[in-house]
Amino acid sequence: MHSNSPHDSSQADIRRTASGAIDTDYYHRCARVERGDFLRVALSCIARCGWRVWGYIKKKMEDQFTRQQLSVLSTRELKDIGLARGDIDAIANGAYATDQTRCSRSRERLGKCA
Repeated sequence: MHSNSPHDSSQADIRRTASGAIDTDYYHRCARVERGDFLRVALSCIARCGWRVWGYIKKKMEDQFTRQQLSVLSTRELKDIGLARGDIDAIANGAYATDQTRCSRSRERLGKCA
């Protein structure tokens, strides 16, 4: 009933030698390739994670630099550029509202754009 022909779906995946034995060397070579692929994938994941960490560190350094540069300005200088001392952290973190947002909030409170 069972045939060993290569067209039989249950036997098509098994690679055999000329004598009919299972070709174990072939499967060991395939396993090495898979391990090599695993290592390549693992290293690329580690590299991507490293770049993400570097991006996070770089962003924090830029935020700190911005904070330091604005902190040395006097209250008068900050007022001249339209900022208050309390805005420094929001600016450094990138959470400072845009002009359009600030303008619309001012209209709601004052009835005009300040």
